[in-house]
Amino acid sequence: MDPRLAANPPKRPRARRLPPEERRAQLLGCALSVFAEHGLGEARHAEIANQASVSVSTVFVYFPTREALVEAVLGEVARFILDEVVAPLQASPAPAPKIIRETALAFANSIDTHPDHARVWLDWSTAVRDRVWPRYLEFQGRILDAFARALERGQREGTLDPHLDVEDAAHLIVGSAHMIAQMKFTHRDPDRVEHFIDTLTRAALTRV
Repeated sequence: MDPRLAANPPKRPRARRLPPEERRAQLLGCALSVFAEHGLGEARHAEIANQASVSVSTVFVYFPTREALVEAVLGEVARFILDEVVAPLQASPAPAPKIIRETALAFANSIDTHPDHARVWLDWSTAVRDRVWPRYLEFQGRILDAFARALERGQREGTLDPHLDVEDAAHLIVGSAHMIAQMKFTHRDPDRVEHFIDTLTRAALTRV
């Protein structure tokens, strides 16, 4: 190594000054990427600072503790899935079977556009012994409730069997999200993923 470099190591370029709300959004995006790569139990403020090209103290300004950092990341993952994927279940006027299929497809497509959200969600969903598990159950309950209400609407409108067990159907659909994610991350053919979703929809909405 050049002794001049050892005596005067190159300084990291200073991050561009941003308004607080933009800086927080930038750091949260970096945090999602770090958590997706290292997992809920391993990601640290220093890694986020390095990715954002800011000081570690800057990250602590916006996320004062590791708990606050984890809370923010999980909050963003929950917001994205609930608002961008699940919300149309309640807003769409389409028949229940159609909107349920479209919601499953939207989830599959979201893994292509937001893979870090999906990776963090997968990690969160298996953190059974962690303190974040109760929050995951609450988040999953909101998704199950959204599907159950869509299924009940289908029964009222006559597009679904009135004797269909709504709770079982909702659990079957939501539980299959893990397999959809696995298929996407192993780069299965899109037609194969869509075929699986069609099979899932028929199975979940058929009274046994």
